[in-house]
Amino acid sequence: MTEPLTTHALVELYLLRCEVEGKSPRTVSAYRWVLSRFLQALEEDNAPIIAADLESAHVYAYLARSTHLRTESRHRYFREVRCFFSWLVEAGYLERTPFRGMRNVRMPQRIVQPFSVQDVTTLLAACEGPLVARDRALVMTLLDTGARCSEVIQLDLEDLDLEGHRLRILHAKGNKQRVVPFAGRCEAALREYLDVRGLEPGPLFLASTGHSDLIPGRALHANGLKQLLIRLKKKTGIAKVHAHRFRHTFATWAIQHDAREIDVQYLLGHASPDMVRRYSSSYGSEQAALRHVAFSPADQMLSPVNVR
Repeated sequence: MTEPLTTHALVELYLLRCEVEGKSPRTVSAYRWVLSRFLQALEEDNAPIIAADLESAHVYAYLARSTHLRTESRHRYFREVRCFFSWLVEAGYLERTPFRGMRNVRMPQRIVQPFSVQDVTTLLAACEGPLVARDRALVMTLLDTGARCSEVIQLDLEDLDLEGHRLRILHAKGNKQRVVPFAGRCEAALREYLDVRGLEPGPLFLASTGHSDLIPGRALHANGLKQLLIRLKKKTGIAKVHAHRFRHTFATWAIQHDAREIDVQYLLGHASPDMVRRYSSSYGSEQAALRHVAFSPADQMLSPVNVR
């Protein structure tokens, strides 16, 4: 009989399976980081090296190391290691998973406040200096397409169809490609930027030397976009200026103007409607707050008709 594989060897096999099945390098790298963290915890706790010998107690000891972290991180550490063991059972390497009967931590229901119209106007006005055209084009693209930061910085000039008002997103999460539209004001911002950038093939949004000249052929890095948004935050005093808030604003404004959930789901590149429903929940909470003035129990009780 062959010797059973160690947990470490099975992790490597699982990651190879993820690569073969076409998961993005970024996703595989994220899985590797979490599973390496799990293996390190097992080693430090002197847990058995054979996966079949692991018990729920070993998993709990691993999870206990994360109780001081944000709920989102704890949820991820649980989910990704559980997926690994579920695959081991499905593939026949284990008869049972040590996660059996265990429940993941509940994700908090947070309401993310979208930008207001005044916020966006202020952010655009704060784009100044030699890179004003690029920076305004970035802000307008994030707002009008709902694209992720990683998707925007990987755009090439050939992905832009100004006449058709479309962007091809070829490097989306999970390797899912899609086409997203944009409207007139975003088009105008992009045209102004292209007058500065030029029409040379290559990355659409170029990096710069400091805060001045664009570097031909060099794509803006994710950290470069992050630093731009930090500068705008400091200059305007607007809280939480980050790429995902533009994405959230896109979804909330779309729902506010009667976009169908299925449309928003496709444009954002979500595989399921769950995330869109979170945006709908945020919008619903705000609408309920606005309508509260019409049915406020306190105001009804203290209305002039009832005051004696």
